[in-house]
Amino acid sequence: MSTAPGTRPCARVARALGPSPALAFLGFSQRNRYDAFLTTGEDIGLPLAALLKGSSAPCSHTMIAHTLFPLKKQAFFRVLRVQDRIDRVLSYSTSEERNMIDRLGMPESKVQRIFYQADPQFFHPPNNGHTMETDLICAAGQLLRDYDTLVEAVRGLPLRVKIAAGSPWIEQPLRPGRKLPPNVTWGKMNRFDLRDLYARSALAVVPILENDYQTGIATILEMMSMGKCVIATRTRGQTDTIADGETGIYVPPGDPDALRKAIQRLLSDPAEAARIGAAARRFIEERAGLDHFVQRIAAAVRAGHATRATS
Repeated sequence: MSTAPGTRPCARVARALGPSPALAFLGFSQRNRYDAFLTTGEDIGLPLAALLKGSSAPCSHTMIAHTLFPLKKQAFFRVLRVQDRIDRVLSYSTSEERNMIDRLGMPESKVQRIFYQADPQFFHPPNNGHTMETDLICAAGQLLRDYDTLVEAVRGLPLRVKIAAGSPWIEQPLRPGRKLPPNVTWGKMNRFDLRDLYARSALAVVPILENDYQTGIATILEMMSMGKCVIATRTRGQTDTIADGETGIYVPPGDPDALRKAIQRLLSDPAEAARIGAAARRFIEERAGLDHFVQRIAAAVRAGHATRATS
C-alpha cells in the first residue's frame, strides 16, 4: 500500500498542532504539484503562507479571511510578512477589508470584498400551501449572539419566539443566560427543521454582540433567501449585508427598546414585512446565491494566479 506524499509528516503535525496547520503543511508538501491554492480560512491560509514564504515554488495562493483582528493573526503579517505569499485575500465585510489594507499592510490590489452565500435552492420561500404563523418570530445561530437583548425585547409581548441556538461549527452547546419568559423557547435544530422554522415565522431576528467580525452572515442570508424580513444588529463588522429599510432592518447593538419597536412595527405592518422579504430574496438571487459565490471565488483564484505568474 502506497502513502500519499506528506501524509505521515502531516499526521505528526496534526497531533502536535491540530488539523488546520496539518492541512497547511500538507498543501505545502504538494506545492510543486499544483498551480494554485485556495484556502477557505485564515486558520489554514496563514500557516500555509508562512511556509511558502521561504519557498521558490511558483504556485499562487488565494485566501478567504473571516477575521484578522485578533493579535495572534496580526503577528503573521507584522512579524512573518506573510502578505508577500498571499496573492488574493477575500473578505466578507468592509471592516475586514479596511483592516487588511490599513493595519496589516496588504496592498489594496490584493484585497477583494465579496458577498457570502446562501443556497437559494434549499432555502427558498414557502409555497402557497405553507401557513405562516403571524405571531411567530425566529432567531438562529450561536457565535456572538445577543439573545439576552432579544429576550428582553419580547418579554411580555403577545407573540412567540423560537430561538434555534446552535452552529454546525461549534460543538459546545449554547444555553440561556437567564430564565426565559413563557413566550420564548430555546433549542438546537437540524437544517431541515430550521428551514421549516424560517418558513413558518412572520419575522426573523439575528441579535449580535458588538464586534468587528461579520458574525451572523450565514444565518442572515439563509433567512433572506427564505424571503423573510430580517431584523439584525448593526455592529462594526455587520454593515454590508442588509440595505437598511430595503432588504432588511438594522437595529443598534444591545438596545432592547429599539429591537422591540422594530418587531412591533413590522408585525403590525405585514405588507411592509413582505415587501422587505421579497427584496431580500431578490438580493440573494441576483448577488448572493451559491452560484454567484462560486463564480467570484473562481475568478479571484484566476486573478491571483495571473498576478503571481507575471510578477
